[in-house]
This record gives sequence, structure tokens and C-alpha cells, in this order.
Amino acid sequence: MQHRLAPGDRNLLILAGLLIAALSAAAVISSPQGSRRLPGIASSYSAADDGAKAAYLLLEELGYHVERWDNSPEDLPGVAFRPFSENPEAAAANAVLVLAQPVYPASAEEKTDLMNFVRRGGHVLIAGGRPGFLVPDGAIKAAPFSAGLTKSYSAELPAPLTRDAPEIRLSAFTRWGRLSGDQLRYYGDSEGATAVSFSVGKGQVIWWASPGPLTNAGITQAANLMLLLNSIGERKGVRILWDEYYHGFRAGFWSYLDRTPVPWALIQAAVLLAAALVTYGRRKGPVRPLQRESRLSPLEFVETLGDLYQQKGGAAEALEIAYHRFRFLLLRRLGLPATTSLQEIQQAVRDHLGWVIPGFSETLLRCDLGVKNQHLTAAQSLHLIQELHDYTRRFGLSKTQFARS
Repeated sequence: MQHRLAPGDRNLLILAGLLIAALSAAAVISSPQGSRRLPGIASSYSAADDGAKAAYLLLEELGYHVERWDNSPEDLPGVAFRPFSENPEAAAANAVLVLAQPVYPASAEEKTDLMNFVRRGGHVLIAGGRPGFLVPDGAIKAAPFSAGLTKSYSAELPAPLTRDAPEIRLSAFTRWGRLSGDQLRYYGDSEGATAVSFSVGKGQVIWWASPGPLTNAGITQAANLMLLLNSIGERKGVRILWDEYYHGFRAGFWSYLDRTPVPWALIQAAVLLAAALVTYGRRKGPVRPLQRESRLSPLEFVETLGDLYQQKGGAAEALEIAYHRFRFLLLRRLGLPATTSLQEIQQAVRDHLGWVIPGFSETLLRCDLGVKNQHLTAAQSLHLIQELHDYTRRFGLSKTQFARS
């Protein structure tokens, strides 16, 4: 006996089939081709003339600790807070970041992380690429076409950057314009500088107008290799992080699968499975009564409690609850009694958690004074509670983080 599909089920299967056909066509059109190459990227994976695989492998053979960096700048040494780890300044000072012809722009948060990395002692080599990577606004200008052709540039300053590199050879269509502050020019022509260095906080930034000296085709020309080694420095115990994050090589298993047809296949399988489940559920699923939400839900209780505090004007009382909870969790983490003073808490956080970034002691003091201030406004109380919540997350004091530690 044959069972005929209901009109609604038949329409649903037809729609699922059309979606699968559309996804298959899109996968064929957008699937990566093995022969397709992106020119002009100085990637350490590329063996093309404009790639940088030779420089990367050469640094390894010379004994440098070099590694490919495909993480976000927030994971750079000295940027992310790690309890019980080395001092952020020491971690940043032991790292050199190589930004060789970055392709993708940096977000505002990433620019902040890069700036913090350099300010705490990190060193960055920027070889060409988009403006905006630690370079002051308006510093880079376009050069005439004739000035951008490959030619030699003589050293202009006796400095560690120009040691054994009296002449370099590169092609650059940009120049560094007027110098300011502690910016130093090492190579250039009448159009502007092609190699500049400047300090940011405890760190240093070296800028090249072009990645040519570190490419596979340019590293053997003139003294380009010595310029690369001088820019990195004679620090064989330092980590050299060769950036691939801004070349599109983002860390993670899904980032790899994103360059294959697997995501399209998974989407097709999910559409087909959803269609089958909906079709089966409509015909065989049980009929359940509609559940009504209880009026005693936790969200309603929280809203009611918040209205009571607002009507009373109890901003100080709300801060007191959050402050005492933060002290309890922090003292339990540090193994200190409840009578510990603010100065002792600050010293314990510095000694046991390795927290040296300013601001924590001021937050504790403002919270201690705010609890006693009956004229505290709701905005001030909210701001202090948000700071306490931020430190709770940073120190790992929440229930899940504390249990995990």
C-alpha cells in the first residue's frame, strides 16, 4: 500500500532540494583552486619570488628562535594577562614581531594590542603593507612611479641598523615623509625615507618602505640580508614571531576547513537532516500542550529587586554587596583572612597573581569610599561594579574559573 505525502510535506522537500542544489552550485563556484596564487604577499609559506620562505628558513638555520604567528595580537607576549607568569614587560621585551607586507587591516582593538606590545618592550619590524600598523597618521606618502622602481639606497647613518649594510636594494612606491620626535632615517632618497626607526614606550618599531629585502628574490641583493638581521637584532634567545595572521592564515581547525568544500557539505547535510526531521516530526511527533512560563522566574525576581534599589536610591548598598563579594572571592583565592587591609591585599595580588598593571589599588580604594558615601549616584555605583566584575574575570574568581583552577 503506497502512502502519499501531504501537500505541506511535499512542498518542504521540494524547497530543501532547491536549497541543496543552490549550495552545491555555490560550492563549485567558490571552491579554492590549487593553481590559484595571491601575488605580492611576503608569506613565510610562499616560495615565489615575492614570498619570504627563504628568509624564514635561513633564520632557523642561523639558530634564531623563529615561529609563525597566526594568532590575534591580543595573544602577543606581554599583552594578555596570565596569572603566575613572567612580568609583562619582560615577556614583551623577549619577542620580535615581523609584519611582512600585511594584507588585511587591523581593527581598533588589534591596533591597541599592538601598541601595548611595543610600549611594554616589544620590537616590531614592519616591511611594507597597509598604513595603520603602529605608523603615525600621515607619515607615509605615495612616491612617483619612477621613484618606485628597483634601485639601490646608501646608508645615511652609522648605526646598528646599517652595520655591514652600506647599500640595500629594493622597489618601493611609498616613502616616509617628514621626521618628527625620535624618528631616525637610515636609507632613502629625495622623495623620502625608505627605512625608519622610532621608539614607543619601552619598545621599538622599524619600518621599511617595501618587503623587498626579505623576499626570496631580494634577500640576496646588495646587503639586504644584513639589513634583515640588523632589524631583528643579535638576540638569538628572543622569540621571532613571523606574522601570518594578517596574511589570512588564522589559527584554528575551522579556519583550515573554511578553505575547503567541507563547510558547504556540512550545510547541505544539515539542511537535508532538518528537512527530514521536520517532515517526520509533523507526521509522527507527539502533541504536547503549550507550557506557560512561571511568574516566579528568576529574571522577574531580579527585576523586582532592582526596582526596589532604584526607588530607595540605594546605590551605595548595591555597591557594598558587589564589593564584599569581590573581597570574599579574592581573599579566598589568596588564602587571607577577612580582616586583611587594602594595602595587604594589593601586595598579595602583586606577589601571588603577578598583577602589576596600575589601576587595581585605585579601584579598591574608590569602592571602599563609595560604600560609605550615602550620596553615591547610580552611574558611579554601576561604573565601580563593572570594574569589580572586570577584575573578577581577569583574576579568575568566578565560580567556573575558580573551580577549574
